[in-house]
Amino acid sequence: MDSSKQTPATRKPVSSSETTTAEADQISGRQVSRTSRNGILFLLITAVGVGVLHVKFDIFNSLAVQFLGPPQVELSEAYANTETTHQFDHSILNNLLQQNVDADGWVDYSGINSSVGNLDAYLDLIAKADMNTFGRDDRLAFLINAYNAFTLKLIVDNYPLESIKDIPADQRWDAVRWNLAGQTVSLSQIEHELIRPNFAEPRIHFALVCAAIGCPPLLNEVYSGDRLEEQLSRQTSYVHQHATWFQFDSGSSDLKLTQLYNWYGGGFEQSEGSVLAFVSQQVPELKQAITSNGNPSIKWLTYDWKLNDVANREVR
Repeated sequence: MDSSKQTPATRKPVSSSETTTAEADQISGRQVSRTSRNGILFLLITAVGVGVLHVKFDIFNSLAVQFLGPPQVELSEAYANTETTHQFDHSILNNLLQQNVDADGWVDYSGINSSVGNLDAYLDLIAKADMNTFGRDDRLAFLINAYNAFTLKLIVDNYPLESIKDIPADQRWDAVRWNLAGQTVSLSQIEHELIRPNFAEPRIHFALVCAAIGCPPLLNEVYSGDRLEEQLSRQTSYVHQHATWFQFDSGSSDLKLTQLYNWYGGGFEQSEGSVLAFVSQQVPELKQAITSNGNPSIKWLTYDWKLNDVANREVR
């Protein structure tokens, strides 16, 4: 199994009427920026030469992601829960998912394409949403649903295709084209600026789906604030029960994990102390083996970028 580091997916509080300075900073990326990262961006720009400095900064940010991986963030909780739930109607997306996604997360993109008007209607709703009225869990569920819906739209707009990577790079994760609660953002901004720094919840990496087989399976229902804990727990359990993302041989102590742990290990370390500590909580057999034999070495599974289309369905 190829254990080399692979190019990661940059599956990269907004009000309806006014955006606070802090929220505007999140959208612009200042909250996630790190001095060392910007220093390397500067070196990339300088290396290319003054003659192309008119090229958008986003291109160099994409280069940084390719060579450095996704930006590292400090996990924190920015929002509190409220007493009310279900403040946003996700029923259009829920119907699309139930009709076109199976229990193992394989997506019928042809079916979604034939109902793209419904998907567009849902995107219109999330463009006009007011996240100021959402509590913590409702907000996170809303952002996960929005990310996954935007990704579905990105795929059907370019369908048929073999992989999301067949779409030009400047039209994928860093394309600032998605209307979300009064702002225009990229998929990268949703993940790295609106979600990761504001929710101390690394399990979001098992819920955000980049349309590849190596991604976690797309849930065939929407995420809901009042069920979010159960849904994230179920997704996390699924990932650790299937060889696409988790393989462990207790006899040889051979442990192979999804590249998601390689790319986003910092979040799991902040949550549980280490990637291994997090994983062992999901797999009793692994936890027992660690108690008996010590920590195994970790190898990274090859990330499969083929489209998670029903036409590519295989044993997980």
